[in-house]
Amino acid sequence: MSKVYFTKDTGKAAELFEASGIQKIISANDLVALKIHFGEPGNTAYLKPNRVISVFEKIKALGARPFFTDCNTLYPGPRSNSIEHRKVAADHGYTDVFIPEEDDFETVPVNLKHFKSVFIGNNARKSDAIIALTHFKGHSVTGFGGAIKNLGMGFGNRKGKLKMHQECKGCPKAPTCRKNITLEACWVGSPALVQEKIAEYAYGAVKDKKCAYINFITDVSPDCDCYDHNDPPIVPDIGILASFDPVAIDQACVDLVNQTEGRIKSRNKFRALYPNVDWAVQLKYAEGIGLGTRKYELIDSGA
Repeated sequence: MSKVYFTKDTGKAAELFEASGIQKIISANDLVALKIHFGEPGNTAYLKPNRVISVFEKIKALGARPFFTDCNTLYPGPRSNSIEHRKVAADHGYTDVFIPEEDDFETVPVNLKHFKSVFIGNNARKSDAIIALTHFKGHSVTGFGGAIKNLGMGFGNRKGKLKMHQECKGCPKAPTCRKNITLEACWVGSPALVQEKIAEYAYGAVKDKKCAYINFITDVSPDCDCYDHNDPPIVPDIGILASFDPVAIDQACVDLVNQTEGRIKSRNKFRALYPNVDWAVQLKYAEGIGLGTRKYELIDSGA
């Protein structure tokens, strides 16, 4: 059973950082990747700098070197290349940002069901520690987007993102098809397949790394922050969670959302949003490959 720390006060990320003990994994001079989604231009639900800057400052005070980071998107747009991606981050209030170029990645062996190795940006692999700062929300393919998706889809380079999305249909051209190395993929795969692949990429992103996770259940939009717009939240702001276990923290977030009254009148809100998506696949599969456990103890941090 993993410990998941919780505060209802959405302005106390720094206090939760300390209460959960995350500072204990940070050493002086560590290069610390703060994995975040900067939000597509036009989207207003993304995680704002004022929510997370206190965590950045806490890490700096420990003598470490934090930076906000993400990898470029597969789909066309301003976040598909490093120059424009950095501009989006700046426009949304973020400084101390690093976005790796497409060829700045490491091939990480994982030897799992879908992938023998995964393509992970060196913003993850060359850092000493990773802290995923995640805006918890809905998602049309994975049901919800939490820490696992932030790690997996987020740290995969564009080639990796393609691999996670695509599904070969076994057509007659399959033996000679080059779609697996171009952007003309047979995509998107089934929700279950994509979720499992994302979990495998998350496994590769954090392999042999010091890691911690902070999820913000705020502005819980029905869709991903990749959209250039967003609908109203499905529940009121609930709070912030912190853990050393990405599976446990995502499970706890789902449970808290489902227990909270909101405009979606269901005790399985993400399934109500996306009836054809079983969001639990990512949690079950991530647990099965050793990424974490779905069993957790929710601890009021007192923050």
